[in-house]
Amino acid sequence: MTSIVDPGGGPGLIRSDSRGRVLIEPSQREALLDAFERGGQSAMAFCRQHGLKYSTFATWVQKRRRDQQEPEPVQHSFAEVVVDAPMEPSVQAAVAEPLRVTLADGTRIEVANRKHLAWVAELLRHLTSTRPC
Repeated sequence: MTSIVDPGGGPGLIRSDSRGRVLIEPSQREALLDAFERGGQSAMAFCRQHGLKYSTFATWVQKRRRDQQEPEPVQHSFAEVVVDAPMEPSVQAAVAEPLRVTLADGTRIEVANRKHLAWVAELLRHLTSTRPC
């Protein structure tokens, strides 16, 4: 059985079922949340005034806040490196340290052979592109 309850001057009538659960349309829920945000009452007082269970109302508030938050954008930053002249073979052989690149999210790339630099640059371009794969 469904009954109609006037929640004390709220934004319209609120229906409840035979078990006492409040049946609220999404538009009514949004209107109640808007009224709560505009008012200066505590959530508990607001729930008492409007005939709502505090736990249900708290879930609505949390869901709304979570839905309104925008995810933080991932920012990548790179430094441009310019090599003026190719290394002589004797100097190239003496350099034992590989090139290491660490991205902001912790991804690490290590390049031991200069022949692979073009491939790594292409990989980094794809990793940082905004379009999906």
